[in-house]
Amino acid sequence: MTKFRLCSFNIENLFTRFDFSAFSDPRAAAYLSPIVQFYGNFGDGDLTKFEEFKRFVQTAAISQDDDKRQHTALAIAEADAHVYCLQEVDGFDALVRFIEAYVKKTMGERFHNRVLHEGNDMRGIDVAAISVRNVPFYSRSHAWLTGSVIDDTESGQALLDQFPLAKARARQLRSQRVFRRDCLELEVIVGENKVSLFNCHFKSMGGRDPERSLATRQTEAILVRELITRKFADPAAALWAICGDLNDALEFRFVSSVENDDGSFTESPRGTPPSGEDGSALEVFLSDGFAVNLLDTLPEDERYTHYFAGGRSKTQLDYILASPALAGRVRGAPEVIRAGMPHRVPNLATPRYPRIGWDRPKASDHCPVVVEFDI
Repeated sequence: MTKFRLCSFNIENLFTRFDFSAFSDPRAAAYLSPIVQFYGNFGDGDLTKFEEFKRFVQTAAISQDDDKRQHTALAIAEADAHVYCLQEVDGFDALVRFIEAYVKKTMGERFHNRVLHEGNDMRGIDVAAISVRNVPFYSRSHAWLTGSVIDDTESGQALLDQFPLAKARARQLRSQRVFRRDCLELEVIVGENKVSLFNCHFKSMGGRDPERSLATRQTEAILVRELITRKFADPAAALWAICGDLNDALEFRFVSSVENDDGSFTESPRGTPPSGEDGSALEVFLSDGFAVNLLDTLPEDERYTHYFAGGRSKTQLDYILASPALAGRVRGAPEVIRAGMPHRVPNLATPRYPRIGWDRPKASDHCPVVVEFDI
């Protein structure tokens, strides 16, 4: 048997650029550093000041991001994995710079295998992967796949019939790309075996049309399942996992805003998200046992990987969904690394990394998920 540690981690906006369109696009403005939002937009009409303002914005962003990336690197080091499936990476150059400037200082010269294929995201955030020297992989992008890939197969049609929203969305996307970012397929060499990983970052919840966003995620999920079904004659017996930020959940834990006498807050499970969506893309993978959510072995209040302060909800958005065969090879308990979360997350007594703030800096707005296997 060979020990194999796998980590999935949304490292939140690993950019090596600044998008000044945020000052004219209200939706893009949400991604500005908070200190920049505090000082406001450039809008007094004096264009001679704009270059000076740009330098100020870049300085503020660089200063804030340096702390953040040190915390991200600490979370990666704590995971101590062989393969990392990463989300929200600006590009291959950004990935390499991050490894050289930050990760190398916490883990040394360890990650010799690195990959990123440019995907479909309008903001330019991609999925990527890195691995240690003795665990190489082959990679394949599926960013180009359209809805016709689902609609033209018997198994795809059967899934679409189960999910009417996805059926309508897949036909809208028949000649368009389905994945909002990519589904990065990795074939990882573990000893004398191969493990297939499908690294995804699905469409976010909510927005102006929650039903449409749910339909998009369900379509993405069906396409991922189709890729696995086509790859393996017996998917249940094969070694594969779906990793990533799937931006979806089957349960949500809402935290009361009323503080108890002991300083804690009461948490209660609810079935619907703050965004109001009725349904989940995860049902595509989990409803019939096609895949296993490996964090289900943890207590319910320990499965969350994300805290949404606006809705005071703790949610698992980040997953390692394994085939039944791979799930049977899990070694010990899965881990959710929370030492990089901001102090505003309620009911979390985990010691934080040095200089973690109330809201920022932090390692990410998501937690790394780590699972160890015997392969």
